[in-house]
Amino acid sequence: MMAAVFAAIALLLTLPADVRIAFIPLDDRPATERFPREVASICGVSLELPPQQLLGHFTHPGDPAGLGRWLAGLDPRGLSAVVLSSDMLAYGGLVASRMPRMPLGDANFHLRAISRFHEAHPEVPIYAFGTVMRLAPTKIPETESYVEALTNYAQLAGTANPTDAQRAELDTLRSHVPDDAFQGYIYARARDFEIDKQLVALTAQGDIAYLTLTQDDAGVDTGLQVPEQARLHALVGSLGVRRRIFQNPGTDEMGMSMVTRAVEDAVGWTPSVDVIFSSERGATAQDQYEYLPISRTIDNLIGLMRMTHAPGAADFSLFVQTPGTSSAESLALLDKLQSSVQGGTSSALVDLSFLDRDLLGQHQAVDELRRRGLSADLASYASWNTTANSVGTALAQAGCGAIARHFGLDTRAANETFLFERYVDDYAFRLDVRPALNDDMIRRGFDTYGLGDATDLAQSQLRRMLWRRALDIFNEDFAPRGWINRRLNLYLPWPRTFEVQVESSLTRSM
Repeated sequence: MMAAVFAAIALLLTLPADVRIAFIPLDDRPATERFPREVASICGVSLELPPQQLLGHFTHPGDPAGLGRWLAGLDPRGLSAVVLSSDMLAYGGLVASRMPRMPLGDANFHLRAISRFHEAHPEVPIYAFGTVMRLAPTKIPETESYVEALTNYAQLAGTANPTDAQRAELDTLRSHVPDDAFQGYIYARARDFEIDKQLVALTAQGDIAYLTLTQDDAGVDTGLQVPEQARLHALVGSLGVRRRIFQNPGTDEMGMSMVTRAVEDAVGWTPSVDVIFSSERGATAQDQYEYLPISRTIDNLIGLMRMTHAPGAADFSLFVQTPGTSSAESLALLDKLQSSVQGGTSSALVDLSFLDRDLLGQHQAVDELRRRGLSADLASYASWNTTANSVGTALAQAGCGAIARHFGLDTRAANETFLFERYVDDYAFRLDVRPALNDDMIRRGFDTYGLGDATDLAQSQLRRMLWRRALDIFNEDFAPRGWINRRLNLYLPWPRTFEVQVESSLTRSM
């Protein structure tokens, strides 16, 4: 009897509730700031974030110097890990990383906050995530006139042995880009590459415990990013740190992925996963914004989060609807998912059929999921952007749910809240509301990537279009399971229509 009591006490000492993680997000978008907080809560962990004003907003960069001071001022007592975005710490966020405003010397100075923190608190591991700059500049009204020409130039300029025709095309593309914009873009690329090399060096010398350098949207085989990737890969190998540096497509999911990895390391346990594809043919498909096939991107993300493959005997199953899936294959996948759920296996669904640009096909998958009464029973659902974005989200949520179950924590309310928000966002907003909202704004003569004075109008239209759909999803799928939603906020987090902020709070009815 006493042995059992002591064993229980020992288990309590390792609960995720004892884990404290400081987190510097990539920026203040939902996917990069709110999602990691919600995923952490599913693990039973709270994140400690800097004051909101230090993170910037949209094209207004964050405050790297202020973030360095915040990092230095953290109380190290009971601190399990620091997870930080190097783009935020060096430049002020992802959008700022694509702009030339931050000089290389200043960006390097900001990164010294990592070494200072490690020197003061070597017992606290630092998990950093950075990016290899994508080909396209951020699309805002100021860049719209040349963003396509500059993106195409950056892609073609990576050709190893260009033909005379390609050289002529480069000259034509270059002529469509203002000189200051072109020079600024080239400088930003060169600066970011130097910072990425510095991050590798910080990892080699031990200041960073684990680093990810992911390729922001750039799936083509040519482009200025290709030699950058190759040189970074060679540097990682030459310094002997390949086991501590992760390279993969993706960006926005890295906050969630790295927080999950830090939690797993802190509690000393990782879940296993069984991956089931709608078709093996589809598993070899490739996202146009990524440079690896779907199956390899998924395997890499599983490895990043230290999860293991365990077909038929895993802590959770990840069902993946791939592009090119026929209606029959989709139904067969959902049959397997239904059997898995009814058999008591934690089950997640990633729908990558958006790669087909087939809105009807995407509707059918979730509609069928809801018709069968399965939507509220999933461990996670994601279908919001690139393969890495969606898969990283689903793996982090389902993985954290598995961690909670392993340690006997009841975080179902946190999981159901995030799950409900994913349906409102990835399903209702992305498939129905965003296309209609874009059409309305364009018809009125507004730029959907920079709403400006039309932001309030777009906010009003968003709520009018999305509110009823959100309530229908909750009332039809979650309320019958005994859930109550105590809060529902819907708004555009940035002055553009690309993403929505969904804020809810599900609790059990008494």
